[in-house]
Amino acid sequence: MKLVDIGKEDYAKYPFLPETGDFVKTLNFTINDLLNSDYNILENAKNRIIHGFKHGISPTSIFNVEVEIFSFPLAMLLIKSTNNPYAISKFALAESKRIENFLLDERQSVIPKLFEVILKIQPIEINDDSIDKWAYKIPLNSYLPRSLHLRGVNWRLVNRLVDQGFVYVKQKELVELLRSEIYEMIIAKLDETKIPPSLLEDKSISKTIKEIQNSMPRPPLDRSNIVFTGEYPPCVSKAIEMIKNGDQVKHYGKFLMTTFLLRAGKNVDDVIEMYPTSLGFSQSITRYQVEHIAGLKGGGTKYSVPSCKTMKTNDFCFKTEACGSITNPLQFRNKTNMVKKNVRQKH
Repeated sequence: MKLVDIGKEDYAKYPFLPETGDFVKTLNFTINDLLNSDYNILENAKNRIIHGFKHGISPTSIFNVEVEIFSFPLAMLLIKSTNNPYAISKFALAESKRIENFLLDERQSVIPKLFEVILKIQPIEINDDSIDKWAYKIPLNSYLPRSLHLRGVNWRLVNRLVDQGFVYVKQKELVELLRSEIYEMIIAKLDETKIPPSLLEDKSISKTIKEIQNSMPRPPLDRSNIVFTGEYPPCVSKAIEMIKNGDQVKHYGKFLMTTFLLRAGKNVDDVIEMYPTSLGFSQSITRYQVEHIAGLKGGGTKYSVPSCKTMKTNDFCFKTEACGSITNPLQFRNKTNMVKKNVRQKH
């Protein structure tokens, strides 16, 4: 679906729009054209990456639309060439926050179609003066799986305006609901990005990659010394350990543990026991949340275990060699069971 009321500045703000790709194709630029441009697009791409490392968000000022449009794909090639998963994740997060920043102040006439194109969500603009507190309404089945990850009682369905299968939201809330999906969209694009072999042979590119590598942040925790010997993946084991020790666990860590245990065959009561009242957990609130995730409350939706990419986004990934190439924590359990089965067969 084509966007309405959109121009070149929007291409620079939202590099994943089909219109952005169409515009780039009409110019028929090659990699060499970008590297030899009078506008120093390579330098801009490098600064875009490093700025994101330092400030947690890619630059939001647009001084030259064409430079911004072309610096993004070049930045994608540069960051992928580092072969550093943590740096790639930080870049994707910085770019997603840049997109968030633009979406918060975006023209209301563009928002619905913009979200539909990028994230396959169809928010409906509200033109009712009697409920001017809200800007949009979205389908209930789009709201629920995203709101469960967010903190604050205002996200609970009982505290929302719900009418005929739609939940009413403000523009800021709409962006917040889709935060992790924007990140995952960028990660998916990075996964698809192919690096031309000739690119790394260019001296200016090699020099730029080294400058980026020298500026790359270090992971906040050294997770290489985490040893896992049970049937649960390291991230789930970590959440269980932290709860038992009375440590503060991120909301996403608790959501991961709950969904994983339910999908692994535990019943609701088993999961509730993992949240001891002696450590301050309210049994009634815990039961409501667990039953909701299990599909016994609300609309009956059984929530899936969040992907490894999502856990990385929320800084709750504790990957070890045992994880291998899994993309979801549930695959770790299957992998572990297969290993145990093979060992038994050999004996």
